[in-house]
Amino acid sequence: MDMPTPSKTLRFDLRDLPRFPSLTPELLRLAYQEMLVARCHVERVVQECAKGTIKFAIWGSGEELHGAAEALAFAEVVNPEAFGICAHYRSAGLLAMWSRLRGYQDFHLDHMRQQLCKSTDPWTGGRLMTAHFNDLRFNTLPVQSALGMQFGKAVGYAQGLRRKGHDDGLVVAVVGDGTTAESDMHEGMTGASILRLPVLLTVTDNNVAISVRPEDGRGIRSFEHYAAAFGFAYFECDGNDFLGCYETARAAAEYCKEQQAPALMWVKNLSRLNNHSSAADFTFEFDSYDPLIDFGEALVQAGVLAPHEILRRNAITEGKDYFRRHDWGTLAKAADDYVVETMAICATEPEPSYESVLSDIRAPFPVVEEAPLENRPTAISINGAIRSALQAILKANPMSWVYGQDVAKKGGVMVATKGLYERYPDQVRDAPINEPLILGTAFGFALHKGATAIPEIQFSDYSLNTLHWLVLLGNQRWQSAGTVDVNVILRLPVEPLHGGSVYHSMCMEGFYASIPGITIVAPTTSRDMYGLLRSAAEYPGPVLVFESKGLYRMTLGDAFPGEPTDPKEIAALKRSIGFGGHIPDLPDDFRVPLGKAALRRPGKDITVVTWGRCTLFCGEAVQKLAAEGVDVELIDLRTIVPYDSEAILASVRKTGRLLVVHEDRVFASLGREIQGAVQEAMAGENVITRVLGQDPSPGIPSPIEIEEQIVVSPEKVHAAVLEVLSIRRAKSAADSAAAAPAKPARGGADVFARPQILWTPSRNSVT
Repeated sequence: MDMPTPSKTLRFDLRDLPRFPSLTPELLRLAYQEMLVARCHVERVVQECAKGTIKFAIWGSGEELHGAAEALAFAEVVNPEAFGICAHYRSAGLLAMWSRLRGYQDFHLDHMRQQLCKSTDPWTGGRLMTAHFNDLRFNTLPVQSALGMQFGKAVGYAQGLRRKGHDDGLVVAVVGDGTTAESDMHEGMTGASILRLPVLLTVTDNNVAISVRPEDGRGIRSFEHYAAAFGFAYFECDGNDFLGCYETARAAAEYCKEQQAPALMWVKNLSRLNNHSSAADFTFEFDSYDPLIDFGEALVQAGVLAPHEILRRNAITEGKDYFRRHDWGTLAKAADDYVVETMAICATEPEPSYESVLSDIRAPFPVVEEAPLENRPTAISINGAIRSALQAILKANPMSWVYGQDVAKKGGVMVATKGLYERYPDQVRDAPINEPLILGTAFGFALHKGATAIPEIQFSDYSLNTLHWLVLLGNQRWQSAGTVDVNVILRLPVEPLHGGSVYHSMCMEGFYASIPGITIVAPTTSRDMYGLLRSAAEYPGPVLVFESKGLYRMTLGDAFPGEPTDPKEIAALKRSIGFGGHIPDLPDDFRVPLGKAALRRPGKDITVVTWGRCTLFCGEAVQKLAAEGVDVELIDLRTIVPYDSEAILASVRKTGRLLVVHEDRVFASLGREIQGAVQEAMAGENVITRVLGQDPSPGIPSPIEIEEQIVVSPEKVHAAVLEVLSIRRAKSAADSAAAAPAKPARGGADVFARPQILWTPSRNSVT
């Protein structure tokens, strides 16, 4: 096209437009309109924040131009069926333009719905604050609040594209310059480099993180050298130069797509025209460079638009009103009218109800029927059951992925994944020593519909630095109003064993049981381990599997259907699993239901609830107590979150007494939660309860003989049962008051009790 002579000096004009014939006048006009709507959205929200009618907002004024240019570039390069955007909260310009190009007409309306917390918000149901974009239909992966996690998700999502067979995939991850100081930056760079995935990391740089300048907030001195250190290709552009952003983004996307390799793109010199959020002084920076003004003028000079259509700064120099200090061309006026219309539409729409926000905590569990008992002991060890279950999952679902430290060639330090890599080399991979990366990539992988990610963290103690990811996993379904599930099965070896000391002997239920939305299983028998893993893979949500280190090599519980009965065959099977790494073939249709406890022994005198390795200790104590005339009902929870409260209450209503036994410390434990729930549910019924856990030492010391004194044992369970039984129950509160002796009785056999909680204070709560 013939370019007219510029009538005004612009920082970036469009005189090179003839080099890009795909940028038609129609596309440029559409891009400008999208930029205007994105700007008007922000500035109308700014007004409402100033009035106090909107409590909080975050924005990215000044970033509309580069976002629209990048969206146009990606639209020319990517395969939409093999593409994803892990956006930043300032990415509305990019996502709006991309969504428009994909045919999504209501992005801005839906964004306003989220801003105003309306139940019609399709991304989160009005449950989350603005800029939590989420629409997998149009390649937008769910945005989270915590900065940087989008990079790990992008790596996992790209791995999923590769696993699907795409050789033209691309995932864009967008971070702000302040986010480059987060550990997520190193984790994402490491993952994309090692796995050599087509991830384009875009650093949007406005030289400030809230108030922190690069000299205080950025340790990376050269993004080019940083990219080179990880084997990334490097690209950079000025974020105010429309053609430069478009050309650079197109080249970067083409590189990632064609080479199936990562790249870093630095988008620099961005203006921050409002502060980061309404939590600060968000007055528009009228003295700062506004690329939207220059771009409108450049479109006029290029003959794409007429002067009466564009937004211009006027001569008014006083006041903070953005709309008063600009002259509104017809396109700008239409954009603002549309934004005002979205606000009017949203004003008539309902907000989420109290009842609605209590939904979507977790997906329904698969309905399965548990096979009847064989009534003979199994020959399958726990780690043999794990191998068999994982093999079945990998075989049944090509979109399943086992990822963790030493899980491939070594077969895991617990030998629980031995033999899988040789059979499924494309689905089993060793990971770097980086637990947040392992779990973050699992999250991104599981965003693919039908995918199952099975990460392993070598010792559960080292999962503590993944807490961000665990919280996000548990909340993903809820915060997306039930539209996004992630089937991540995180395997965690737990509990004290053989002098592991701190960081090799920790129990995790006290840390993780309180995370909403997560399901936690703690199998004790081989049948339960196999059946629960198989059920977990058919459940769309996240499951944590607590694997007791002390049980891996043990053959526990009832036999599977079809196990050999000949003693020689049984011995040979045990040897092959234990010493040869054999993966047993177990019934493919065998399942154990999630959320359902197992009654290990019926009884009438006291209910003992337990899980994991403590089930063995309780079993041994119960046998001794039975010989002494004490009839214990023993419940193995199997699923500890959500635990089978119906089974517990039905038992305690029969026995009147409850002892919860677990490996964890008692303070702030899951046992305390169960105890409290039973007391509340049976108020007035005079139930006697106690929780038994490890002694209140800050950690497990290394000397094994001291460890054995601190942890739960059959002897401690035996004594705790007798202690609970020593309290005589009154039939009612009135009976208790009437029958109580005038003086405290010694011992306890003659003490009548109101509802009692027997409690040993923790060192965490006393001095």
